[in-house]
Amino acid sequence: MDANKISNLISKYLENLSSSKNEKNELYTFITQNADQFFEISERMVVEVKKIKDRHPNNWKEMVAMTMFSTL
Repeated sequence: MDANKISNLISKYLENLSSSKNEKNELYTFITQNADQFFEISERMVVEVKKIKDRHPNNWKEMVAMTMFSTL
């Protein structure tokens, strides 16, 4: 995904999270400056989903949902 697409996605999602322009800018700056860490988290999550799918082929979606919600 190119940088413009990522930037647009971040802006789009932040639009719904806050009505404060300052807060949106602050969050946008933080996320874009730390994007590599967010991608690392996403990559690890994909690996974990694959492990769960391999261990529980018949009900892996439910297992992923239970795992993800338990970490929130």
